[in-house]
Amino acid sequence: MSVEFKGFEDVYKKLQKQLSEQALSRVSNKALMAGANVVSKAVSDEFEAFKDQGWSQEEIVVGKVTSKNGFKSILVGWNGPHERYRLVHLNEFGYNRNGKKVKPRGYGSIQRAISNSEGAFLHAVTKEMKKQL
Repeated sequence: MSVEFKGFEDVYKKLQKQLSEQALSRVSNKALMAGANVVSKAVSDEFEAFKDQGWSQEEIVVGKVTSKNGFKSILVGWNGPHERYRLVHLNEFGYNRNGKKVKPRGYGSIQRAISNSEGAFLHAVTKEMKKQL
């Protein structure tokens, strides 16, 4: 899922005028990291309702900022010794057992957390960018 910025162009244009391309890249990377941390916190909070031992929450990781075709992105996922990424997928989308659709307690929790945290993500990114003005 991706987030689209609206009303953000003026802040970015002001920063473009003030900073070099490298400095602007560093600022936008910091802003994306701040936003990704907000989303990972929202996902962790959503998992609180159905946690067992809390391993799915512990293994949430925020990746590095990558740039592809002029667009920057950052991944939030699962990595750790308990390999929860396998179960998170089943928990998010459900699965079939004996021909019946099984919807676990955490069904759709990641999507719900992401959609609920879009505003907080945008606020965190904008706040971090405005620090540089």
